[in-house]
Amino acid sequence: MRTGKNPAKDGLPAYTPHRLGIALIVYIPFTQGYFENSLQVFGYQLASLRAATSEPFDLLVFDNGSCLEAVSKLKDLHALGQIDWLVLSAHNMGKAGAWNWIFAAMPNELICYADSDVLFRPGWLPASLQVLQAFPKAGMVGAQPNFYDVMEGEGQAHQALHFDPEYRFGDYWPDQGTVDEYCFGIGANDELAAQFHNTPLPSITHQPSDTQAILGASHMQFIIPRQVARQVVPLPATRGLLRAETMSLDHKIDQLGYLHLSTPRAHVFHMGNTVNERLLQEVEQITAIPASHETARKRAPARASRTQRWLTSLAKRPRFQRLLLRAYNLLFRVLYSESQEK
Repeated sequence: MRTGKNPAKDGLPAYTPHRLGIALIVYIPFTQGYFENSLQVFGYQLASLRAATSEPFDLLVFDNGSCLEAVSKLKDLHALGQIDWLVLSAHNMGKAGAWNWIFAAMPNELICYADSDVLFRPGWLPASLQVLQAFPKAGMVGAQPNFYDVMEGEGQAHQALHFDPEYRFGDYWPDQGTVDEYCFGIGANDELAAQFHNTPLPSITHQPSDTQAILGASHMQFIIPRQVARQVVPLPATRGLLRAETMSLDHKIDQLGYLHLSTPRAHVFHMGNTVNERLLQEVEQITAIPASHETARKRAPARASRTQRWLTSLAKRPRFQRLLLRAYNLLFRVLYSESQEK
């Protein structure tokens, strides 16, 4: 039976969300190998968000089946008020599956999504808002120029603007530093880097406001208006990270008549899973807080063993590279499968 009266019935006010909500997906199944620096990188992301975002925001972190060490760190950050909403999943719901939760639940007018290895720079939000305001049909706006046509030429929403005199289409050539940085972030090989340097990006300009945007947006980071986010879910989600499933977001947005756009300048940076002096210097510049250089020093070159040099040599051959990747994927599934006994 109930004893007494719930104090909330006496007019306890509910929380009023900010206009901007930022959502991050964290997946750190272990803290060795590929994920060794992931918690450190995530810490840099949070620090950059606090330092570089020009208006108040609510922060949601969706943990997508991380290890106990990572979950414990997230709980500590939540307890300290660094995370407003923390969703802990015992299972990996997949990237698209986590989007389903985020896009359906976040109450904010604007929802910014980012992978947990994205560094935010001052000016990222004003630049994104400028594009959103100049293009009322913008469905996704990324704060970094998009170098890949994720729609593979199938996007149709922008076609309607070809007949609108307020908009002008053209080519945009990003400066060499922007291209170099993007290639560095994704670990592009020389052939791919040359392709990016020699290919202009398709652009569209809203002439009355003189606002230029790049056609296309990546899944690494973007802002999506709430009314668009509500319309695109549910997305298919059967795998942890399947291109066909993440691209279903792009297809739905395009089919609804909304644009994929990004800023011409890079206001965010893909840190990846490596900590180096270049990254640490920028973290310190953005946050004004000295970053730890310990990890970067640990990465100082140590002489590789004979076995490692031999395997490295083999890995450069496509046939052996495929075999090594298959072995890596098999070991990952064996060691960290959800079906293993707990």
